[in-house]
Amino acid sequence: MRIPWWPSSLRGRVTSAFTAVAVVLSLVLAVGVWLAVSRYLLLGRERATLAQTTANGAQVQRAADSAGLSPEQLLSQLPRENGSTSLLADDDRWITSSLGIGRDDLPADLRRTVLDGTPARQRFVVEGQPVLAIGLPLQPSGAAYFEVFPLEELDHTYRVLAGVLAAAVIAVVPVSLLVGSWATRPTLRPLDRVAGAATAVAGGDLTVRIDPHGDPSLIPIARSFNATVEALQDRVRRDARFAADVSHELRSPLTTMLTSLAFLEAYEEDLPDDGREGLAMLRAEVTRFERLVADLLEISRADAGGADTVLEEVNLAALVRESLDRQTSAPGRRGLLTVAPEADVTVVQADKRRLERVLRNLVENADKHGGGVTAVRVEAGPDTACVLVEDAGPGIPESERSRIFERFARGRDINRARTDGAGLGLSLVARHVAAMGGTVTVSDSPAGGARFTVRLPLRESSCG
Repeated sequence: MRIPWWPSSLRGRVTSAFTAVAVVLSLVLAVGVWLAVSRYLLLGRERATLAQTTANGAQVQRAADSAGLSPEQLLSQLPRENGSTSLLADDDRWITSSLGIGRDDLPADLRRTVLDGTPARQRFVVEGQPVLAIGLPLQPSGAAYFEVFPLEELDHTYRVLAGVLAAAVIAVVPVSLLVGSWATRPTLRPLDRVAGAATAVAGGDLTVRIDPHGDPSLIPIARSFNATVEALQDRVRRDARFAADVSHELRSPLTTMLTSLAFLEAYEEDLPDDGREGLAMLRAEVTRFERLVADLLEISRADAGGADTVLEEVNLAALVRESLDRQTSAPGRRGLLTVAPEADVTVVQADKRRLERVLRNLVENADKHGGGVTAVRVEAGPDTACVLVEDAGPGIPESERSRIFERFARGRDINRARTDGAGLGLSLVARHVAAMGGTVTVSDSPAGGARFTVRLPLRESSCG
């Protein structure tokens, strides 16, 4: 099951996976750094405060054993870091070095534990500021010494560290995307070459080969691909030679049949009705046989690479008019032609012979398979021109619209199945149009039936 937000391209998936791994590793590293550094800072702070408290407690103990300074004077002379507070508990009397922190500010549990003779320490909050209090019992007097240290600077260090780590994790995302995209470009470039070569082969260019450029990972693929294309090219050439040989072999009996047919047509008036009917059937079959042989010869020449394309400047509308006039099988065909005003003077680069064959095959296809031609239109767009041929048939299902341009393909529609034809006409149309740098497509006509659109552009246009 595909995840909707997951990229569909291989490069996108690799880059996203690389970014995800980098983010996870960054999170793990950030958490590890946070735990290690915060613990190290806290332990360092506690060691320093404990050392100072122990030293001050020992000094208070010595001063208590000897007469001299009062407790207030003693606390005022103790060495302390900036912001720390010293407290001395002697029976019920509490003496402090600061008015900000007194007896009631210390947690009751901490006071009780230390006064019972057990050293203790505890973190708590005084007036919104975190502090650390350490208490030491003074023996044998039963008094206790407390020192309170501010932790605001440590908390500030924690906040800065957390911000830096969070920013680093967030920055990993765009950096990983850029690095992943840059790293996958040369990695996937061999696949791009393979895809380009496969596309060219699918388009009919059997001369394309893959150059591995010394890439060890691409050499086996290139060797296998090139061998497959060479085998396919040899197969196509053998098929083309076979078709050409068969077509040439058929020309001799075809010539004999045409000569015999011409001889019989000379005496058609002397034949009985059944004879004339048989002669008409023979004439239709011989004509169809002649067209099949001609189509096979043309396809074999194209497969063998012998069908040259001669491109020249052609007035498309004029050529379509002349082509329709020469097709005498259906008088009045020119009346179906509509030329857009901007297309009447449009000049395209085309091969006249191929373009005339394209138009003749499309019109004959409409007559045989589509119930007759209903409209022929010439339109023009920016640097392009289109010829549209519409018929009165049932149309072509979308599942067959690409297959009908294949060799020997015939539609599966009921009306089309009853018609004759070898299935070479539209295949030749696709070949001729591609040789002129254009495209041919089929769609539904707004009036019903099928619409064949021949485009001869230098770039895509919005014709038809």
